[in-house]
Amino acid sequence: MKCKPLLILCALVPCFASLTGDELKLLQDPEGWQYITLSDSDNGIQTKHTCFDGKPHPDECSGTLTLTAGNTFVQDVHVHGHSVQRRGNYQLDGDQLAFFDEYGTKDGPYTLELDAQNKTMVLHMPQVRIELELEKAYRKALAGDSK
Repeated sequence: MKCKPLLILCALVPCFASLTGDELKLLQDPEGWQYITLSDSDNGIQTKHTCFDGKPHPDECSGTLTLTAGNTFVQDVHVHGHSVQRRGNYQLDGDQLAFFDEYGTKDGPYTLELDAQNKTMVLHMPQVRIELELEKAYRKALAGDSK
């Protein structure tokens, strides 16, 4: 029986899809990503966050996630008059993205789906789904809606 070398390698070492150079550049855009939806499965019932429900609520809530080429991240979230910022490092392994905040707390790994054409990103794991849009594209769309 003849075995294909790539199949043997994948059996011995997990094979992950890697981001292209352009996708990585998009992921690490200096203006970051805007949170669009955030849903959480609690006791098997999927619920959407009231602010991050797919519609802009810039006066009530907003949130950005910025990932740098140096594998650091900054998350700024503003909800109902309160602002919270988290910082730390992230680890990208194929399509798996994990965050380690300033206290060393691990969040993830999330499966990363990047849609370069639509400038969107989805982070998900079994209980959580987060949809983000490139900040530049979000602002452009928001400005177009206000006209």
